[in-house]
Amino acid sequence: MKRLLFPLLALSTIFLASCTSNSNEIGTQKVSETQRQREVCLDWYGYRIDTKKAINDLNLKIETESELMAYCDFFKNVADTK
Repeated sequence: MKRLLFPLLALSTIFLASCTSNSNEIGTQKVSETQRQREVCLDWYGYRIDTKKAINDLNLKIETESELMAYCDFFKNVADTK
């Protein structure tokens, strides 16, 4: 019984460690993309980039400034995640 317990414990530890490391990478990518979108919106709000460039950088299928404003309102008051 002890001979089976150690390999089973070792395999389960390795499996759990690999699952944990993969989920962190995915979470980091999502945060990075959200941070990038936030920075583009803040640059647009600060008149550092024009409306068309902001729409292109965000890969949006909108055309008007009011639609971009509605999209960027989400990022306006979000705390800095750095």
